[in-house]
Amino acid sequence: MSKRKILLLALSACMVAILAVGGTLAYFTDVSDVKRNVFTVGDVEIELTEPNWEAEGKEEAEDVYPGEALKKDPTVENTGTNPCFVRVGITGWDCLIKAGLSEQEIAYRTGNTVGTLGENWVKYGDYFYYTKVMASGDITAPVFDYIVIPTDVTNPSEEQDVDYYLDVYAQAVQAQGAKPSFADVQKMTVEEIAKWFEACNPAAPEAL
Repeated sequence: MSKRKILLLALSACMVAILAVGGTLAYFTDVSDVKRNVFTVGDVEIELTEPNWEAEGKEEAEDVYPGEALKKDPTVENTGTNPCFVRVGITGWDCLIKAGLSEQEIAYRTGNTVGTLGENWVKYGDYFYYTKVMASGDITAPVFDYIVIPTDVTNPSEEQDVDYYLDVYAQAVQAQGAKPSFADVQKMTVEEIAKWFEACNPAAPEAL
């Protein structure tokens, strides 16, 4: 065999080897792909209003008498995009006791019955909980319709000529994620809703 033929065979063998290696590298490396997963984060946002208090109750509260019922109707709207749970906190029920003007706390009532709450509201611990999931745009029934001044309230002295306050605030947490399925979320008890609030640790209300 001539040297020329040997050289051509050697070159052919090298080319086959290069092609084989190239094919192998392509087989092992051509497996990458990129997918972009887009997430849109919703928001939890609420608005607390007291329409009947603003229209009538606030003015009547400027000169109250024993046993008077003042219109006061804390109501919450889900103004965000996500379903949520809401609760309302109220402080100052004992403001007249602390001032020495009464031995009774201010009460609340719905309709004509003292101590009753609006539809789907439950008093649990220090809060009033709305026990239904609120979809975007939902508005609760009022927590109650009236506050009732104690029957034994007395006039303050000149040294006590100050205002007395009930402070109302509302909090909300997302409903999604409270249970593995949303069907279970919609069946949560007030005890479970309260635990979910504590787990979510909602922000404390701003100073009133």
